[in-house]
Amino acid sequence: MVKNIIIAGGGDVGYHLAKTLSEEGHRITLIERLEEITEKLEALDILVVTGNAASPSVLQKAYISSADMFIAVTGVDEVNMAACAIAKNRGCRTMARINSADYIEKPVSTEDLKDAGIDLAFCPELISSEHMANILNIPLMLDSPLFLQEKVRVLEVRVDKNSRASGKELKKISYPPDVNLICIFRNENVIIPRGNERLQPNDRVIAVASNEGSEVSFQVLSRMLGVPLRGDFKKPIDKVMIAGASRIGYHMARLLSERNMSVLMIDESEARCREMSEKLPDVLVINGQPTDKELLKEEGISETDAFLAVTDKEEVNILTSLLARQYGAKRSIALVDKPGLRSVLEEAGIDLVVSPRSATLSTILKYFHQDDFDSVGTLGHADVQVIDIRVRERSKAANRRLDSIMRFKKRDMLVGAIVRGNNVIIPHGDTFIHPKDRLLIFTKSNTLKWVKDYF
Repeated sequence: MVKNIIIAGGGDVGYHLAKTLSEEGHRITLIERLEEITEKLEALDILVVTGNAASPSVLQKAYISSADMFIAVTGVDEVNMAACAIAKNRGCRTMARINSADYIEKPVSTEDLKDAGIDLAFCPELISSEHMANILNIPLMLDSPLFLQEKVRVLEVRVDKNSRASGKELKKISYPPDVNLICIFRNENVIIPRGNERLQPNDRVIAVASNEGSEVSFQVLSRMLGVPLRGDFKKPIDKVMIAGASRIGYHMARLLSERNMSVLMIDESEARCREMSEKLPDVLVINGQPTDKELLKEEGISETDAFLAVTDKEEVNILTSLLARQYGAKRSIALVDKPGLRSVLEEAGIDLVVSPRSATLSTILKYFHQDDFDSVGTLGHADVQVIDIRVRERSKAANRRLDSIMRFKKRDMLVGAIVRGNNVIIPHGDTFIHPKDRLLIFTKSNTLKWVKDYF
C-alpha cells in the first residue's frame, strides 16, 4: 500500500530515509528549515517544504491532514515532540528521534512518550551503544545480525588486492557450499551479484551462512578472499577498554559491566569522569587523553580483548582505534559516520567501523515495515534491505521454482536463505518455494513492493 509520509528534518538520516521510502514507491514530503539543505533534497523525487516542522502552518503546507505517517528526525527534541503532537492530533502514526535522557532511557520505546503523541520514540545514541555492545557477543565480532529465528547469520568480508579471488568471476570461485554471496558494496555502489560478476580489490562482500557453522564458513571465506583474521576470534571477550565518556560510552559501559565484563573507560574531562565513577561503580574510569600512547600501555592495552572508540570526535575515534591495534588490543571498533571511509579504515587495521546513522535508519525501517514483514534490516545506508518473510499459502511464489519467480527481478533482489522446519537451505535456481517457508531476502528499495506482493 502506497503511504503519504511526512519527514521532519533533512539531515543525513532524513535524507536517506526520504530516498529509501521514495524508492519504495511512497509519497514523501520533507520539511527542513535551512534553505542550503533543501537545495540538496530537491534532487530527490519528493515534495520539499521549507520551514519549522513544529509550526501548524508549515505542517498544513505539507498536507498533514492527508498524511498516514509522520517521522520527526530533526536535531531538536522539542521540535520533534511538538510536531508529533500536532500530527497525532491529525490522525497520523508518529515516530520521533529523541536524544535527551530527560525524555527517553531506552533505545526504542512505544510507551515513554505516548502521552505526547509519539507512537515510537527512538534514541540514535542508545541504539548505537546497544548495537556495539551486542557485536561483542558475536564470536567473530562482525557487524552482522541474526535472522530467521537466529538460524542464519549475515557475514561480511573484504577482498584483498592480492587475493586469488580478486578479478575472478563469482561462478569460478569455489566458496563453501553452505554460504551464499548476496551483495557487494563497491565504493558507494551496491551490487546484487550474479555468476559473471568479477570481484575487485576492497569490495565488501556480504554473505549468509547457517548460524550453526558460520564461524568455520567465515574463516574459509576470509582465507579465500585474502583477508586474514586477526587475533583469536574464538576467545570470549572479557576485558574491554572504552575511549570516551559520551552518552554512547556510558550506556555501553553499563551494558558490558552488567554482562560481567571488566570495563575500563578513558576520558579527558575530569568532571565527566567523576560523573561516570558515581554512575558506574563497577567500571574503572581514568581521566586522561585516549590518544596518549603511554597511558594506553600503562592501562594494559596489550591485554585488552576489545577497544571501543566512541568519543564525540570521529577523528579521535579513528586515531585511538589504530593506536589500540598497534599496541596490542585484540580487536578494535570505531564509531564513524562516514561510509566512504569504512573500507579504508578497516584495511588500515580497525576491525570494525560502526555507523550510528545506519543503525538508526535500520531501526526506523524495521518499525515502518513491521505490519508487512517479520523483520527488516538494512545494509549500507539502507541501499539494501534485508527482509525476513514467511511465504503464505496463496502467494504467487508458493510451489514455484526460484528461477521462474525471480526472472524479471534478478538484478534487484536475491533470496539468501530459506528455513524449512528446522533446516537451513542455501537456495539455487531449481529450489522450489513452499508455503510456510521463511525466506531471507536481500532487495533494493525499488523492489520491496514487488517482494511483498509476490511472497
